[in-house]
Amino acid sequence: MEDFRRTYLRLCKEGGVDPQESVLAQLQETRRAAAGSRLDLRGHSLSVDTCAVLGRVLHKDTLFTELALSDCMLTEEGAKLLLNGLCANTTVKVLDLKGNNLRSTGAEALGKLLVRNKTLCRLVLEWNALGMWEEAFSVFCEGLATNACLTQLDLRNNQINHQGASELCLALKRNSTLQELDVRWNNIGLLGGRSFLEALQQNRTLTHLEMAGNNIPSDTLKALEQAMDHNSDRQSTVRESRSRTQVLSKEIQILKEEKGRQFLSLMETIDKQRDEMGRSTRSA
Repeated sequence: MEDFRRTYLRLCKEGGVDPQESVLAQLQETRRAAAGSRLDLRGHSLSVDTCAVLGRVLHKDTLFTELALSDCMLTEEGAKLLLNGLCANTTVKVLDLKGNNLRSTGAEALGKLLVRNKTLCRLVLEWNALGMWEEAFSVFCEGLATNACLTQLDLRNNQINHQGASELCLALKRNSTLQELDVRWNNIGLLGGRSFLEALQQNRTLTHLEMAGNNIPSDTLKALEQAMDHNSDRQSTVRESRSRTQVLSKEIQILKEEKGRQFLSLMETIDKQRDEMGRSTRSA
């Protein structure tokens, strides 16, 4: 924690930036609470300069596994600088950006993050506006399509319409790691619901999908629920099969090791018998 604080102060000085007191206070509070794995800056308004410095610190930081930045009034530029820094981060597994009104630049920066970052598991983006600009949201979805580590994604209240849903579903067809997706309270509608049904014909890993508040007909929601049940059953079968395979592999390895020991013991016995026979022959 102290290393993070010192690095933050040093980079502020190098860049001619005044350290933000709220950030320093929160770092001190985190140290006192012995909650060193979580950087909680929720509700603190972060300037662009502060975001730039934090992005540089987080670029190489190995302390924090969770970053809480909800309701920080991030500007598009500030969010971009922060997210660029996180692209190379190897320890943050949970990122909460709820309520920051992220739009086109934010969506593109998030897409870049999903392409480059290899450790992020949970991403909370509730109460932003990522779906307002189709091209930028397409960049975000492309990042999701290629990502191989994210398992939970929260996109509630992001003004995603049926076209955005179509882009998201194209990503789901290619993604093989996402397990939970929340898109409640958007504008997905009937066409978007059908896109999700089509995507789930190919996606086999998504097991939890929340879609309430999207004006999707009940029969479509029911079909989506059944698709989720099929995926859940399939994943349970896969996990059980992997578990059995691991057990069998261990048993086979144990048998191999035991056979190896028996072979060595047999060879030692044969060598001893040969030595004894040689001595007996020389004595005769």
